[in-house]
Amino acid sequence: MRPPLRLHPRDTSPVPNVDLEAEADLTRCGALKDFWYVACLSTELKPGQPLARTLFGTGVVLFRDAHGQPTALRDRCLHRNARLSRGAVFGGRIGCPYHGWVYDASGAVVEVPSLGPSQRSELLDANACAREGLATAPCALGRLTRFPAVEQDGLVFVYLGGDEPARAAPFRVPYWGQAGWTVYFMVTRFPNGVTNLVENFMDVPHTLFVHPGWFRRPASKRVPATVRRTAGSVLVTYKQAQDTVTGLGRLFNPRGLPLLHTDKFYVPNVTRVDYLWGEHGFVINSQCTPIGPTDSLVYTAISYRLPVDVPGALVGRALRPLVRWYTRQVIQQDVVIMDIQREALLDGPGGGVYSGTEADLHHADIEAYRRWLREGGQGPGPEDTERDMAFWI
Repeated sequence: MRPPLRLHPRDTSPVPNVDLEAEADLTRCGALKDFWYVACLSTELKPGQPLARTLFGTGVVLFRDAHGQPTALRDRCLHRNARLSRGAVFGGRIGCPYHGWVYDASGAVVEVPSLGPSQRSELLDANACAREGLATAPCALGRLTRFPAVEQDGLVFVYLGGDEPARAAPFRVPYWGQAGWTVYFMVTRFPNGVTNLVENFMDVPHTLFVHPGWFRRPASKRVPATVRRTAGSVLVTYKQAQDTVTGLGRLFNPRGLPLLHTDKFYVPNVTRVDYLWGEHGFVINSQCTPIGPTDSLVYTAISYRLPVDVPGALVGRALRPLVRWYTRQVIQQDVVIMDIQREALLDGPGGGVYSGTEADLHHADIEAYRRWLREGGQGPGPEDTERDMAFWI
């Protein structure tokens, strides 16, 4: 069960379970920033074009360098703070749309058009420039903050943790590149914070009310499960081998094989939901990137394999439009309910103070991990534990 809410020493107001403001603020999010976050799909980062993103309230411009590798810089020109993402990319460099200052992939200023061919101050010497707080040449203008960026499994990741090493490698997309499996991405902007989103993605009871008929139907059925919290993850294993999933569930399990359903959270922002019948099934992997307190981009990878022996991959690709349409409908229903939750969270004080029952055991574990990281992530963190629970659907 969820522990009792703590109280401020001089305040009778309960302490929020979730502090969305701090979680999405780069200066107050503690160790939540010390991980790789998805900035875009590989296909979105086109050669010769800048791409603007906001992570933890911080503007980032992405572009490909001269070798085609992703680059991420602070999206604010050193000169007059104009958005570089509104400028142009040429030869692996980016130019500001205001006065044309040019930056290379390291964030260094390499050209200032107003300095002319010499790229040097003409009439003011170094001492005069220093007195006025001016630079004599581009090399003396400093550098933009550069954020490490890597490309993996069709995604571009950015790291905002500064000099601290990342606490984990970028998350691998399940079954990416594996024979027989089809993988596609959906990018969704959600009007809510990361903690609320990952809890939603790992929540079975809400499917009866948010996705009626699309995913499940009420069955007055008891669902036992085991919740295991360990090594920065929360794994829920549902003990319902004969459980049925409506909609596309029939397509994936026409022979009525036993279902293995697991939900797993990986700190700080990743969920993986598996519905597997033997060697077939589908996996929903969501990676959440915070834009602001109640604004996030979610990169969802849908990996699936149909129960067809030889032509499974071909059939899987042929059915991708249908599966994509279906999953988009379900995700949009989650967008709506997350917006409904957001409205109430912002309706005066008290937002983020949650109550729970046994069905929320794994949510309490998720909040414990994210709170520990937000507070700095020092020490061993929440202790490893395994408990059984049950709920009704």
